[in-house]
Amino acid sequence: MDGGMLSPYPHYSWLAHWIEIQPPRVYTLVEARHVTHRVLLTTAGDARVVWNAHGSDVQFQSTVGDLGFYPCDYASHRLGITAMSAYRTYVVLLPDAHLREIQITDELPHGSGCHAVPVFQDAVLAACLIRLAEGNRCRHVSEDIGDEISARQIVARLCILGGAPPPDWQMDMGVFSPRVMRQVVERVDSHLAIPASLEQMSTGFGLSPSHFARKFRRSTGLSLNRFMNRRRIGLALALLKSTQTPLAQLSLDLGFCSQSHFTRVFRALTGITPHQFNRGRRRTKE
Repeated sequence: MDGGMLSPYPHYSWLAHWIEIQPPRVYTLVEARHVTHRVLLTTAGDARVVWNAHGSDVQFQSTVGDLGFYPCDYASHRLGITAMSAYRTYVVLLPDAHLREIQITDELPHGSGCHAVPVFQDAVLAACLIRLAEGNRCRHVSEDIGDEISARQIVARLCILGGAPPPDWQMDMGVFSPRVMRQVVERVDSHLAIPASLEQMSTGFGLSPSHFARKFRRSTGLSLNRFMNRRRIGLALALLKSTQTPLAQLSLDLGFCSQSHFTRVFRALTGITPHQFNRGRRRTKE
């Protein structure tokens, strides 16, 4: 499971991308077990949202300004979006660790805990998401240390909306400083094709492997391997948008042992396969 202590730098381990749908196309995201939470913000068009949990469908209408929160738990879920007009939504994928202290459930209607909310309105959360999207121009991963403020506000707001106290970001001091964290991320990103081992990473920062691993998990909420996979898939999202590189070559360039391995990780983190992502991009351009 993605996990660890609540991250003081949540933006580093998030993935963010746009979904664009032309009617009457249906876009389906499969909720993978132990993977992530999704927050969606509709920025253009109208759509019908179908949220399936435990085999039961609930339908909603979504329009500009609507949000959706889809937490994972230990069951299978499915999210389907059918465009009624040219539809665009901003998607942020949060590691499980960032909301780990909240009771997660998908029961409807609301009760105690943090629930799946397929469509709702919240001006504060929407403003934070827009700032994050505009700040990083929806790059594959949010990399600007300034995004830390918006990211923390998003986590805190989701906690409040779910009826849980927001995290105390000052509780854990055993994390990397902003300067060192930036250096760690830069080193990870420069070794995505041939990943640096935990031993190599820790040596570069003058720490033992176990000490580095503890500080890294506290700083990001993820293990080094899971963090690398998120950065790889984040880069893959950007490259799929801007290049025509064959998937087999892209898999190798990003350090995956095979295209099938790349596809499994991509689907686990985004809910769709690289082929489905490419097909959606092509249809959007048509």
